[in-house]
Amino acid sequence: MAKLFHVVATSARLVSRSDRRSALKGTAVITLSSILVSLVLTSIAIMLVGERDWLSPLVLAALLPLLLVAPPLYLFSCRLIALDRYNHQLQQLAREDHLTGLFNRPHLLGMLERELALSQRHNYTVSILLIEIEDFTQLLDSYGRHTGEKALRLFADCIREKIRESDLFGRFDGAQFLLVLPHTNFDDAARMGEGLKALAGNLKLSSPGTAAQPEEAVTVCARIGVASTENSGRSLNPLLNEADYALYQNRNEGRDKTSPPALS
Repeated sequence: MAKLFHVVATSARLVSRSDRRSALKGTAVITLSSILVSLVLTSIAIMLVGERDWLSPLVLAALLPLLLVAPPLYLFSCRLIALDRYNHQLQQLAREDHLTGLFNRPHLLGMLERELALSQRHNYTVSILLIEIEDFTQLLDSYGRHTGEKALRLFADCIREKIRESDLFGRFDGAQFLLVLPHTNFDDAARMGEGLKALAGNLKLSSPGTAAQPEEAVTVCARIGVASTENSGRSLNPLLNEADYALYQNRNEGRDKTSPPALS
């Protein structure tokens, strides 16, 4: 009980105006219900006892919930609602990438492991796309961190709009993203990767201009490595290694090679 009071007390600073409104609505409903129940029970008691002075007991029955129930209930509700909202925010932070709003790497890998286990149980194929923004380090060196972060957000939003609700998409590492495609074979995943790569090639963003260097338009391009449980089995590490190796080949063998971030 002491710990509960301590948590409730320390949560007072987390209470927002919306929390107070929600607590007030809930308190009003519960208090009115308590008054109604109190009046009904008091009326029944008055009739059983045969008391002629019924007004005073009924007034007291209505006032007691207002005085004893409403104030503490409102205070506890405010703090408990604030705690629930704060815990929900913490859960979001634990699974989301702070920059793009996508799943972060730990949460995404956990969901991929669960998807692989389900695919083993129900015998369906899972493919993954390891997607990388091409020459991202050069983009950072040329245009700075602000433009790099803008490119990551734009790239993430572009792909997120084109995937299915059942697909899992998150930021894997730096300028790399991982897209998990349940019920998708290798060939279909490769075709989807080509489509996403072409879509990313149409993305352009502006870099902040300075007196020495005017504002420029930066083109964002992508490299993609494809892997599937058809070829690598249903274990997490072999699947990721296959996608990483495919991405490595695309990066170093010159396939789909583009020039450094282009100006237009």
